[in-house]
Amino acid sequence: MSKNKEQEVTKEVSETTETTTVNNSALSMDEIITRIENLSENENPYSVSKEIEELKSLFYSKLKTEQKEEITEIEVKETETEEGTTEEEVKKSLHPLEVKFKQSFGKYKKIKFEYRKQREEQEQNNLKIKLQIIKDIDKLTQEDESIKKTFEHFKILQKQWKATGYVPQIENNNLWQSYHHHVELFYDYIKLNNDLRDLDFKRNLEEKTAICEKAEALLNENSLNKMHESLQELHEHWKNIGPVQREIKEEIWERFQKISRTLNKKRNDYFIQKKDEESKKIEQKNNICSEIEILSKSEVNSHSAWQKLTSKCIDLETKWKSIGRLNKSDNKIAWKNLRTALNNFYNSKNEFYKKKKEENKSIIATKLAIAEKAEALQNSTDWKETGSKLIKLQEQWKNSGFASKQVSEKIWKRFKTACKLFFDAKKTHYKGLDNVKEQNLKAKQNLLKEIEKFSPSEDGKSDFKTLSNFSKEWKKCGYVPFEKQSIEQDFEKIINKHYDAIKLDKKQIETEKFKSKIAVINGNEIKLNKEKEMIRAKIDDVKKIIIQYENNISFFGKSKRNNSLKKQVEDKIESAQKEVENLKEKLKIINRH
Repeated sequence: MSKNKEQEVTKEVSETTETTTVNNSALSMDEIITRIENLSENENPYSVSKEIEELKSLFYSKLKTEQKEEITEIEVKETETEEGTTEEEVKKSLHPLEVKFKQSFGKYKKIKFEYRKQREEQEQNNLKIKLQIIKDIDKLTQEDESIKKTFEHFKILQKQWKATGYVPQIENNNLWQSYHHHVELFYDYIKLNNDLRDLDFKRNLEEKTAICEKAEALLNENSLNKMHESLQELHEHWKNIGPVQREIKEEIWERFQKISRTLNKKRNDYFIQKKDEESKKIEQKNNICSEIEILSKSEVNSHSAWQKLTSKCIDLETKWKSIGRLNKSDNKIAWKNLRTALNNFYNSKNEFYKKKKEENKSIIATKLAIAEKAEALQNSTDWKETGSKLIKLQEQWKNSGFASKQVSEKIWKRFKTACKLFFDAKKTHYKGLDNVKEQNLKAKQNLLKEIEKFSPSEDGKSDFKTLSNFSKEWKKCGYVPFEKQSIEQDFEKIINKHYDAIKLDKKQIETEKFKSKIAVINGNEIKLNKEKEMIRAKIDDVKKIIIQYENNISFFGKSKRNNSLKKQVEDKIESAQKEVENLKEKLKIINRH
């Protein structure tokens, strides 16, 4: 039987246009299979076809939800199937309940097919019977029997017509018109007496009036399905009733047609409204899918941002489902659109975490290398250099990026322990140095008091030696606390004051004063370098002056009157050269420290 034929049979048998009133949404997958098996035992499989299709959709919806966490494994199996696995291997990959469901659903389809086949055969047989009845009625007009016998034979044929069931839908209308035509011809032919004819017309009018009243009562029927089915039955009944008086034939038919049009309009208006509602639902669902697509294209680069997007996606999916079902074909398309949008979103999310996982491996490797470098330095006693290196490693750690806490935390503990071990040791070391510096401070304070008591004598060399010993003793005292380093300036000021007071060569005194100054700043690389730069700059300036003087001499010529000026310039050059030598000697003093 063709698809159209099946639709005609389904329409005649069930005429189902609304969803089943049974709520199956709470059923488990096992219970759905049991429900299908029970419905398959119905005498008329077409009367339950709508509910079974809904059960099928509900079953696969629940199956998909159950398998959602196993989606990766299922995709792998699907790929393997495409690459050449056998049908038996494909079946083995199905969910056990899906196999059971397919068996039950296949059983129902087989029952439905057999029922449809039997019905088609029955309809063809009914068609032959009714065609024969029409021929028999036609023959009655050619017989010479008495009117009474002919009429009785006619009544038997009418009963036989009414008792015969459905015929193929495509033949129904023409068959009825042919039957009605031959019945009218029969009435005209036999020319029944008016009393008998009027009695038959009256009975037919009463039946048709009752049909009109029943049709009019259907306006109060709440179920459009029941209303439509009842109207079809009334129309079928109408076809099997004989004619009425010609004067009221059109009137009674118009009455029935009017109520039929009203009922059909009510049904059609409902479906128009239903269609409008469906269109709005489709638009709403499509808009939600578009919103999900926009989410999947969002540029986010953090775990928290993806969590927020996922929450929005779940809310949109819930909102999509809350809109409700559509008709079968539109519902299938809508679900496909939703699955596509969700797949795009979760594919984008998975791609992000895949890249994040690779980045995480690189970050972990970087952090591990930093921790290992710190552990290699943790026992160093080069406090300054190692401290700088560890501080740089700490900066590198901060800039190495975010990694999963579970792995990163273990590496962080290793790195933190190595840093703490070094800096605790450094702190202990410098704490000991602070105690030494405090003792050095006391020694220098006592020595400074002794230096303050110094008084120059007539023996300049002896005084110079005493002051030099003070400088040597001061240097031996060592470093003092940073906040007490002003004592160095106090020493330099007092010792220079004593050097200026002793009776000795100024150059030698100047040299000793410089040595004392360098002794004070010894250990402070910044100050020593600054002192070197100043001396070098001064040497360059003096050399420039010497060059300028030498250029000036070339202008004097051999005149005796210029000899005096030339002698002055030469003296200045000699003085400048001695100054350069003195400055170079100072550089040597700095370099020796």
